[in-house]
Amino acid sequence: MSKFLLSSIEQNLNDFYLKCSRHPNFESMDNDKLKWVRAKNADWPSCIFHANLNAFDLNLEIEQVKNLIQANKAPDGWTVGPLTQPKNLGKSLLNHNFSDVFHQAGMALDLSKLIRSANINTALNIKKVENEEDLSNWSNIVSAVFHIKVDDELLEFLRSQSDVKFYIGRYYEQYVSALLLHLIPEVAGLHAVSTLPDYRNQNFALTLSHRALLDAHDLGYKYGVLQASSMGQFVYKKLGFRKYCDIITYSLSGE
Repeated sequence: MSKFLLSSIEQNLNDFYLKCSRHPNFESMDNDKLKWVRAKNADWPSCIFHANLNAFDLNLEIEQVKNLIQANKAPDGWTVGPLTQPKNLGKSLLNHNFSDVFHQAGMALDLSKLIRSANINTALNIKKVENEEDLSNWSNIVSAVFHIKVDDELLEFLRSQSDVKFYIGRYYEQYVSALLLHLIPEVAGLHAVSTLPDYRNQNFALTLSHRALLDAHDLGYKYGVLQASSMGQFVYKKLGFRKYCDIITYSLSGE
């Protein structure tokens, strides 16, 4: 089971990136060796992922991708996780002047063991995104929290997909928290979990995540997965998540 969860953490992310890459506002590469998605007029998502490179040709393969990045023909962000091949890719990227710029913990949970007595904040009014106004509020939160430009046409496309669910949380009259739930067989993945800075430390992200995972369990999904920052790990452990792997992003520019 641990092997399944380990692979599902990255697979959910990879499948989400692939879904985004098929939108006309995005450029993509999708072959047996490498995949990437790059926004034409936004910041997210843009990254290289799911590398399946030959260890014997690794240095050459990295240099070829490096040249594409330098020519602005590929995104400058390379995500490395448990499905990545070869296993020493991260170390090799460092040897080719990439920097490890973003560390996340790959976490998973059996949804039947979701801790339902977690520190839920009942003052948060949670709803699924159902219209353009809701989606605009969702976009505003995510853009402000992560300091990124989001492609609104991509969000509309994703909202039309049966395997993507958007959630927002309102505290009194202010929308303060947001997340996206991406569903693949048996597995529900949390993405873009965010709370506006002035409203943190009130368990809003935990409360919103708890609701989305309960909904996924009610729909028959068995496991929850996510990628968490060091600060986020503490939150998700309260729901019963445990760490299974590291997800590391490497950048040539170091940003």
